[in-house]
Amino acid sequence: MFTHKLDDNSELLLMEPRHAEELYELVDANREHMRQWLPWVDSEKSPEDGRVFIQSMLRQFAYTEGLLAAITYKGKIAGSIGLHDINQHVGTAQIGYWLGKEYEGKGLMTKACLAVMQYAFESLNLNRIMIRVEPENTRSRAIPRRLGFHYEGTMRKVGHSINGSVDLEIYSMLRDEWDARK
Repeated sequence: MFTHKLDDNSELLLMEPRHAEELYELVDANREHMRQWLPWVDSEKSPEDGRVFIQSMLRQFAYTEGLLAAITYKGKIAGSIGLHDINQHVGTAQIGYWLGKEYEGKGLMTKACLAVMQYAFESLNLNRIMIRVEPENTRSRAIPRRLGFHYEGTMRKVGHSINGSVDLEIYSMLRDEWDARK
């Protein structure tokens, strides 16, 4: 098992098929809370759905095309964070994340994003990381702002929610900006 300690109570761990049941239980318990921002929750109908996704992300991880990690808090899965659309040739990737409602406000996502950014910039040697968020999702928007990402603009009607097409704000950080933070 691959893990990365975030603090005394939390860590990141590479998501494995054995986590599918616990992950499903967290999604199911937070379905109403997450549905507005993450329409994929409606397609998670069983632990097997999560297991299939986890296996596909493990294949991506094997080829350095993606990463899916569980964010744990006091030994329980609190949410997940992913590094998606890794393009080694261009040096880019996107971070995606979510937490169960009871785990919000503990600084978990900020710490998890920092760890994933460190991996992306320092281990994968990427040049640019993006985070895309819906403008109305104030909790999610706070993460890239807190971490010093630059707001690049709003792409109109490129995302999907339960209410149809939605705008997405684009935030990015470049490798030299990451290096300057140290």
